Amino acid sequence: MGSAAAFGAYSWGVMSGFYILDPDQMCAAKGIPGDHIVTQWRLPVGAQCVTSDGVGTELAPGWVNPVIFISLALLLLALGTGTLAAVRRHLSSR
Repeated sequence: MGSAAAFGAYSWGVMSGFYILDPDQMCAAKGIPGDHIVTQWRLPVGAQCVTSDGVGTELAPGWVNPVIFISLALLLLALGTGTLAAVRRHLSSR
């Protein structure tokens, strides 16, 4: 479940700011006026439209990165718990 939630949130975040459209179309689609420079990063997921005045507007929803990191933490916790249970079962069967 953790990996599915992380993948879904990552996909949603990436698709919210990394369109096939050019940067001006991405920013205009969000209703941001003026000339833009778009900055993008993959992890944490983000894309910003920065106007010539230096004002930035985030395109990726704010909930995306917390969901990704919490889901990955839950995935690691589940893998660790499963490994520990398998080791204990193996040791107790001796």
